[in-house]
Amino acid sequence: MWNTDQVKKVIADNKIVIFAKGTKEQPMCGFSNRAIEIMNRIGQPFEVVNIFDDPNIRPALVETTGWPTTPQVFVSGEMIGGSDIALELFQSGELQKKVDAAFAG
Repeated sequence: MWNTDQVKKVIADNKIVIFAKGTKEQPMCGFSNRAIEIMNRIGQPFEVVNIFDDPNIRPALVETTGWPTTPQVFVSGEMIGGSDIALELFQSGELQKKVDAAFAG
C-alpha cells in the first residue's frame, strides 16, 4: 500500500522520476505524454510511476507534495512541477542543467 513514506523513498531512490497517468511506453494523458517525451529527449534514464497501478498512489503523492495534479516530475529529489513547467525548463535549457547535475554526482 502506498503512503507518503513510499512516495518519498521512490523520489529519493531515483535521479529522475515522473508520477504519471500511464507508463513510459503507454502514457494515458497528453500531459503525462509530454513530460515523458521531454525526458526521452534529455536522454538520461528515468522512472515512471503509473498512478493508476494502485489507488493509494495519487493521494499519497498529493499529501507528500501538496500539488494536486499529475504528472509530477522530480529531478534529484526536487519537484520540478508538471509538464508545462518541465517544458518551459527544457526550452530554456534549465532542465538539462538540473539533469546533468543529477548525473554528475
